[in-house]
Amino acid sequence: MEVRKIEELGLSRLEGEGGYWRFITNFSEHDSGCIYYLVTQDEFSSIHKLSCDEMWFFLDGGECEQLVFNEESGEKEIRVLSPAHRDSLVKAGFWQSTKLKRGEWALFCTVMCPHYTDGMYTSPSEALFDEYPFLKEYRV
Repeated sequence: MEVRKIEELGLSRLEGEGGYWRFITNFSEHDSGCIYYLVTQDEFSSIHKLSCDEMWFFLDGGECEQLVFNEESGEKEIRVLSPAHRDSLVKAGFWQSTKLKRGEWALFCTVMCPHYTDGMYTSPSEALFDEYPFLKEYRV
């Protein structure tokens, strides 16, 4: 089923982060943008942070776990994204990772304002994993 969903939506593997994605559109005078993003049992959103807020909307599929980690305070939050919990706002500068917990795949739409550019993405350093070993389970 996951291969059919990937082909049906014209998704491509997101190198570096994991998962599958496709740009949908830019919109508004603030140059917002949105994408489809799909995770599977083998492909998930590896730990990373963005320089602007990202809004996640659960569309279809299985239940996911989203880690949101504030490095400044050390606060770690695990959110559930599912038919019962359909949205999550990840604030700029917070580390995040989204993994499938139940099912074969899960489909999301994410929105950023301004739209995503490569300069907004930060991968973790080995020093981060040394300081916070629990983050290792969230990398591809």
